[in-house]
Amino acid sequence: MEANLAKYQIVKQYILDQIEKRIYQPHQLIESELELAEKLHVSRITVRKALEELVNDKVLSKKKGVGTFVNPLPKYLGFKPGIGFTSEAKNRGLTPSTKLLRLAKVAAEEEQAVDMQINVGDPLWLVERIRYANNVAVSYELEYFDYHLVEELTEDICRHSIYEHLKEKGIEYEYVDQRISAIMADESFSKHLNIPIGSPLIDIKNIAYLKNGKPFNLGFALYQTNSFHLMHTVYR
Repeated sequence: MEANLAKYQIVKQYILDQIEKRIYQPHQLIESELELAEKLHVSRITVRKALEELVNDKVLSKKKGVGTFVNPLPKYLGFKPGIGFTSEAKNRGLTPSTKLLRLAKVAAEEEQAVDMQINVGDPLWLVERIRYANNVAVSYELEYFDYHLVEELTEDICRHSIYEHLKEKGIEYEYVDQRISAIMADESFSKHLNIPIGSPLIDIKNIAYLKNGKPFNLGFALYQTNSFHLMHTVYR
């Protein structure tokens, strides 16, 4: 499995595993960059990138002049649902893959125009996909991207990570609005996700925004619950 991961992702997975096994405890000071680099046979730059991402994910925190500490974590570490499926799967040591069902240029209808802050009839990319982790169908996605902001989308890009492609173009989300609800799988979704008709699905609507507050991505994702669920720990 690790052969499919970038070196910094191997470092991230090692740290997450240490936390899950309770070897790293909340508030504990973990090894230095140099110690981790020597232990995992990678460069300090690789370790630094992994630590930076875990700090951004609120898993770790840094104290200047002291080191890196484990944050008090929720009991359950899982996907950030609906956002960056490829990176989330890789971070968990899973192999992501995608089946592209449709890529098309469409005109925005009224509801899409309101969510995307554009005019009715403005062009959008429509992307319909099934996302897999370790060859298990996890989610069905229907997404729209602002054509004027995301000018290039190809079938090859859509079979991999659109967000990673956009990041290379300097397009990244600053924040995401999510609406989470539940529905029952109809015949179509049962076939897409290889689950019985009537199975419960987690229904997630996402609107991803740039730093200036402009939406560039409207997405709808249905997660099957046989191998995926949402759990949150709530602190007082």
